[in-house]
Amino acid sequence: MSGPTWHAIALKKQVDGDLAADIEKQGAYVSPEILKVKVEGGQVRFELKSGADVADTTAKVDRYVDLMVAKFRKIPRKVLHTRERQNKAPLRTGVYEELKKRGWVKELGRGQVALAGPALNVLRTVDADCRAMGMSQFGAKEETYPTLIPSKTLGRCGYFSSFPQSVSMVTHLVEDFDTIEHFRQANAETTDLIVPDPRAFATPEACLSPAVCYHCYRGLENTNLTGGPNVVTTVGKCFRYESTNITGLDRLWDFTMREIILVGTEEEVSTRRQKGIELVKAQIEKFDLQAEIESANDPFFSAAYATKTYAQLRGDLKFELRLTVEPGPNGEARSLACGSFNLHDNFFGRTFTINAQNGEPAFTGCIAWGLERWVLACFTQHGFEPGGWPEAIRASVWG
Repeated sequence: MSGPTWHAIALKKQVDGDLAADIEKQGAYVSPEILKVKVEGGQVRFELKSGADVADTTAKVDRYVDLMVAKFRKIPRKVLHTRERQNKAPLRTGVYEELKKRGWVKELGRGQVALAGPALNVLRTVDADCRAMGMSQFGAKEETYPTLIPSKTLGRCGYFSSFPQSVSMVTHLVEDFDTIEHFRQANAETTDLIVPDPRAFATPEACLSPAVCYHCYRGLENTNLTGGPNVVTTVGKCFRYESTNITGLDRLWDFTMREIILVGTEEEVSTRRQKGIELVKAQIEKFDLQAEIESANDPFFSAAYATKTYAQLRGDLKFELRLTVEPGPNGEARSLACGSFNLHDNFFGRTFTINAQNGEPAFTGCIAWGLERWVLACFTQHGFEPGGWPEAIRASVWG
């Protein structure tokens, strides 16, 4: 029986490293037959499962690449800040496996982990620092939000048209005795989920929340902010399906996000985002982390990629904090987006009829931290012995 096979299509124009990386990452969503996508030598190469329909999948790859590349306009990335760590020890490798070996990370499902011991302490230490920043530096009030978010809310936020590949939908069996009994019988003698009839599932009324800030905007619907900007800090579970990109702590399906959410006039929001960038510069000093802050774009689905990426980069609407993590399999340097600084113009103000104190639709923005990725970066850069960790956080991590 033959194994996986590699195939290729030629690129119609040259692409840079950023676009190539996005083509590779989003290639996971082109077909369930695809195992891996690589951009190299003027080609897009893709590995297919044994027995895959080569002609059909190649046609899909061709359409996908054309959508990603045809209208793409390059805007140079802006690097706002670069920091080298004071700890000169080599970066650790095999970090995720070592965390699992010590029982500090436990795999519970694909893209689902439990944290314990010092790994949990790192997450809590970072989160406490971010929470304190929001409350002391921005006067933020704290709120909590549900894990579920109404599908209609995500639809109003444009999520289904921008990021349909990432949505995790929640459904249930339709309220019908025969349907439920058929399902029950199919699953009575097995520990695996059997779906005898997909029509048994109702259209999803809710989804798992992909970001915590959407709840805040929905909660402010039909509000006039007469007393100045509204600033909230919150932490919650977020869910983004990453297909074959799910790996270790790099890309989880179920992860934890801390946010500081900004709602107000354009000036109120933009000045606070800039303040957040400066505060995070000080934060990575305290944690002694090698990092960059640079312009970035969201992972828009291919049909929306070129236009929305250009608008986001042109307007400096998104910057990312990228922390250095363990090198790749060939020793190549790697970093992960572990935080972001975002502006949304007045889209959510118009969508949810939120007015700033000037009477105009409110502008919004958020500062966000992906906490499990901070765990990976901290152990990569500081190791597994307390003496390698910066004094400012050593006690809270190691006791």
